[in-house]
Amino acid sequence: MMTTHDSAVHPATATQVDTRAAGVLMLAAAVVSTVFVALDPVVTAATPRAILEGIVANGPMHRTVHAVELACVLSLAFGFTSLAARTGLRRPAVLGACIAYGVGCLAMVGAAITDGFITGDVAAYYLQAGRSVDTGREMIHLCYVVVQDLAATSWFFQAAGVLAMALALLRERGLQRIVGAFGLATGALPPIAIVATWPTMDTAVVVGILSAQMVWNAAAATLLLRRAAPPRSAITLSHGPLAA
Repeated sequence: MMTTHDSAVHPATATQVDTRAAGVLMLAAAVVSTVFVALDPVVTAATPRAILEGIVANGPMHRTVHAVELACVLSLAFGFTSLAARTGLRRPAVLGACIAYGVGCLAMVGAAITDGFITGDVAAYYLQAGRSVDTGREMIHLCYVVVQDLAATSWFFQAAGVLAMALALLRERGLQRIVGAFGLATGALPPIAIVATWPTMDTAVVVGILSAQMVWNAAAATLLLRRAAPPRSAITLSHGPLAA
């Protein structure tokens, strides 16, 4: 009689997650968001009424740009979460990275809604008869302050998430370690740039931060597009002595 002892099979690990779709989505979001930021119209006016009228005139395109940006933020969040799942959410650094990046995405959603939709509604409201365009101009300025604060908060938390994820990836091998090195470099740039230039973040600073984020997103997407290594399974079978 042949007896078979218990078989030991290693359970599926986090690296088995198929992240190729997330990689495509993350890479597309990185490119599309950069293109649409460049398409965002700018108001150039001197008087309060002209500023409000310019904001209202640019409203349709401005809303379109920020609607696309909102979709890109969600896509990047999905990609980052997929990377975290693939790397292993049970690791404290990876879990912390996922939480920090998620908080940063929420702050960016607030900034995009305020900039893309609320400012236009405020401008249209104060252009109505009996409303003060001077007050409207001050309200628009307040909106821009809120947008700047939310964006800076978003970049800080997203950078913290990237840095934590980079530290986790540096403990791996091959492409993962290379992506981790990119994460350290690109994740450190936004906080340094914000602290060094606050509160006057000009266009060059914003472009620099967005460029650093695009490099990280492209690197992370490249890692997601690669098929994960197959899990290693160990099955142990033992045969007992034959009995008559």
